[in-house]
Amino acid sequence: MGKFEASPPDLPGIPADSQAGGEPVPVASGEYAPLIDACFAEFREAVESGETTWTEPLITALEEMALIEQGALKPASRRAQQALRIGRLSLARRLIGIHLTKPSLSPAMVAGLLGVSLRHMHMLFEGTGRSFSQTVTAQRIRLSGRLLRERPRLPVAGIAHASGFDSLATFYRIFHATLGMTPGEFRAHRAQTAAAAPLPPGPRAPAPLTAK
Repeated sequence: MGKFEASPPDLPGIPADSQAGGEPVPVASGEYAPLIDACFAEFREAVESGETTWTEPLITALEEMALIEQGALKPASRRAQQALRIGRLSLARRLIGIHLTKPSLSPAMVAGLLGVSLRHMHMLFEGTGRSFSQTVTAQRIRLSGRLLRERPRLPVAGIAHASGFDSLATFYRIFHATLGMTPGEFRAHRAQTAAAAPLPPGPRAPAPLTAK
């Protein structure tokens, strides 16, 4: 595939106006609708962030799942199974985001929501560069960093709880190991940086998502 454009090619059986831009909306209503919707959500985020390494597999998976929905591709075929694997991975990551603030979030919980075995759920993350637990931790650290910037009066213990950590000590340990500073140091550094920095000329692009 050549240079990636801002929107995917027309996908069979899916309205063109749902394929790019605007707010995420359900785009399918069949058996595989949750997987298709999750892939579309990840596609939108990749386009908005400028991260294109994950877009081509997503487009291919969307095309294949649309064919499965139409009965033009057998679900048991190798092509279909690969597309469904990508769809389940996308949905697993969406489910992690939805339940991120719950300390009870676990591989078994997401596997149950996906309707797959625990082993199969772990296999979905193989090849992404991050295990399930690493994915959860990365998202929680990202969330805690945002809260530390946006909620300067919220105590660190409240940040930890709001980010899904059930232990303040665990939060401090993982945060320091990931960013090389404590949450308090991170907050102070960001406050100093914001005070010293000039106002940007316009809206800034969001940081690229890590997606492999």
